[in-house]
Amino acid sequence: MTRKNNYSGGLSNYIVLKEEKEVIFYLHNPYPDCLEIPAIMKQRFPDDYKSIVTSDLDEFKKYGEKA
Repeated sequence: MTRKNNYSGGLSNYIVLKEEKEVIFYLHNPYPDCLEIPAIMKQRFPDDYKSIVTSDLDEFKKYGEKA
């Protein structure tokens, strides 16, 4: 489980849900930062993990409760 407590947005704010094989990114303003996500996923996570991007802080925090 990786949990970042700084909710300012950016590619360093993500939550990993290992059982679901999902990485949730919180991006306050998704574009153009979202263009970097495929490279990050390829570098840091196995191929079977998928990424989810949210710009809703409350939704991101709900994912954090699952982790």
